[in-house]
Amino acid sequence: MYPKVLSAAAEIQDSNKFYVNPVPPDPFEESVHKLIPIELRKEEKAARYKSVHAYEVKAEEKKGKKLAASMGKVNIQPNPPQEFLRKGDGNVRLIPAEVFQCDKTILRDPLPKDRGIIPKPTEKDFIKLNALENIHSIPKKTKDEGPNYKEKKDYGKVPGYLAKRITEQQNIKQQRELEYSERKIMEKRQSELERGLVPLPEEERLKILNGLKNNWERLNSDYQKLSLTVDTVPKIARKVNMEQQLKQLEEQLAKFSNSNIMVNFNSM
Repeated sequence: MYPKVLSAAAEIQDSNKFYVNPVPPDPFEESVHKLIPIELRKEEKAARYKSVHAYEVKAEEKKGKKLAASMGKVNIQPNPPQEFLRKGDGNVRLIPAEVFQCDKTILRDPLPKDRGIIPKPTEKDFIKLNALENIHSIPKKTKDEGPNYKEKKDYGKVPGYLAKRITEQQNIKQQRELEYSERKIMEKRQSELERGLVPLPEEERLKILNGLKNNWERLNSDYQKLSLTVDTVPKIARKVNMEQQLKQLEEQLAKFSNSNIMVNFNSM
């Protein structure tokens, strides 16, 4: 039944559609409706994509090319067509080698017929002789491998020329630092002089410092003599005033203890 239907379905064809005979899932469940060919349509393929810039790209790609641009044109003339390549033309022809033939007329000397002298057995003790030769032999001189630098007195120490060089570099560095610090001090003093700052002489500084110390000692002695009980307003005021004076004297002593003191005359 199925081959006849297939032939009939094959006759019914179109350009965009074709027919396929359905196959029943179970051969025992046959039906006339299942013998009708199924109509299927072919999927139309879209047109192949072609870039509009294809010709421009080809022209640009061929624009910079040139035949035989790297090595130039071949100057060797080709062989004419009559002299085509034959088998064995490229083989190198060697010079024929001469065949060696030995001269059979020259023969070796015959073997000797005498037995020769057979040495007699000896009673020498070769082991003892070998030991005596080694005992009385002079030892061989060892190969001179040069001086052993590990046994030198200054091994592992800095060489003298390097130590001298290091000392010179350190002295130069210290001299530069000293010059730099002096230059900075001079620049600082110059700027201070321009602003009206003058260094206080050492004699005046010591004189002021001694006067401040005497004032502090005298005021501190009076402060220590105050009574422990401060129960009136005048006593409290006197104690607070003396503490403020002591604090002010201590601040001034700390300032004048510094050797570098500048005095501003512009503020006077």
